[in-house]
Amino acid sequence: MAGTQTISIERNIDAANRFLERVAALTPAERERISTESFGSPAHTSALFSTADEITTVRNRDREGRVSSFLVDVERRVDGLGLSAEVGGLVKAATRAILVHDLPGRERATRQLYSPFDSVVPLQSVVD
Repeated sequence: MAGTQTISIERNIDAANRFLERVAALTPAERERISTESFGSPAHTSALFSTADEITTVRNRDREGRVSSFLVDVERRVDGLGLSAEVGGLVKAATRAILVHDLPGRERATRQLYSPFDSVVPLQSVVD
């Protein structure tokens, strides 16, 4: 089980890195296409909380501390992108969703947190 978890953690961190790289490379016109409508909505907040719970569980099982280190790096990287507070929050939420997207029952929350980016960085382009 630990070997499978290691592979999943590494694969999901790689996918989240691809997402962040793609967001960083977006043109101003593409950044304008990121919808902020869901930010702060009850569905968004619920998805954030359930994702945080899953990340806590994964982080507690990650003896090497890769998830915690990555999350600290995400904060720094996103803050350095010069995004509005809302878009930055959405990027952080989508990144966290990618970290646990393949766990059972995560489809709805992942879709909720990632949906603002589907038109500019389709989820399948980063998780495949």
